Amino acid sequence: MSRILPLRSSWDPGPDDTSFYPDDLPEEWRLTYFANALDAVLLGEDIWRQADAQLMERWCRDVPDSFRFYLRTEESGEGFSGCSSLHGCLGERLGGWLVPPDRHGESDLRGSCYAMVDAVTAAADSRAPALACAVPDGLVTDLRAARAWLETYAAAARGRPALALMGQSRFEDVRRWQALVQLLGVG
Repeated sequence: MSRILPLRSSWDPGPDDTSFYPDDLPEEWRLTYFANALDAVLLGEDIWRQADAQLMERWCRDVPDSFRFYLRTEESGEGFSGCSSLHGCLGERLGGWLVPPDRHGESDLRGSCYAMVDAVTAAADSRAPALACAVPDGLVTDLRAARAWLETYAAAARGRPALALMGQSRFEDVRRWQALVQLLGVG
């Protein structure tokens, strides 16, 4: 069965997450707090391209050894070569790259590449070694419906690693998905 990892975009709170972080928690401690509640984070290019090696090294020190960073990119090939040093900065904490489905075979990316698919049916048809699919909006808070979606996604992934992209969902909803994934045995 596939290992599915629910993944939230960024550790910054959304408008519905005002109670996740304690009021007196310094902003520079948010990543550590986040990483103790969730297993990984997805960072868009707007975040990781602005981070220098020193900041990424601090990120790695601020999270448990098991925490992973997933980086989303639209580039590959020559346009991507300048960013290959990120693998060295994040080391084992680099969970993988999320790339468009037509670029999942690019050899310039070091580490696992997750091909972004737009639906579970596309996951079943994909030849990518690892998959990333956005969770439909209505399922984020409906765990009964989420169960069916996760089971279908796991079957479509056919044993491949898979990410369930939850965007800026509430932290608590992502934690519930993590628990559901564990209960279903797909995590």
